[in-house]
Amino acid sequence: MDLLSVIKEEVIFLNESFDSTDDLFKFIGEKTHALGLAKDSFESALGEREAVYPTGLQLDKIGVAIPHSDAEHINEEFISVVTVNEPVVFKSMDDANKTVDVSIIFVLGLRKAEDQLATLQAIMQVIQDPEVLDRLLEANSNVEVLDILKKGE
Repeated sequence: MDLLSVIKEEVIFLNESFDSTDDLFKFIGEKTHALGLAKDSFESALGEREAVYPTGLQLDKIGVAIPHSDAEHINEEFISVVTVNEPVVFKSMDDANKTVDVSIIFVLGLRKAEDQLATLQAIMQVIQDPEVLDRLLEANSNVEVLDILKKGE
């Protein structure tokens, strides 16, 4: 899976601030719906899926989350990349009783279930490199994020 073919520059958001995952999902839902990428049901679908299948991952120094919904909420495939000034608390993918302070979020909007595993594997490959994560957090532009991810693949 070529991540760069699905990551959309217009849904890369840097240095955002959210009080909760609900605020984050509302923001992403509104932005992707306004661009025609997702249906208006996307926001609630993200929250519902996250409640059942948490996506927070504590990596070496940085928390990452990979929330997504079922394909029926997506109009056009995308991956949104969001960095935050202050971490957002997600439940851990490994143990829903634990939380992860997340600083980088990859929101998946995929239309084919068979693409999900390949996309997750491609993201996992990128986020295993602490240097890539540090550079993403320091990025000042959407183009810079794309460049970092291109080199990280």
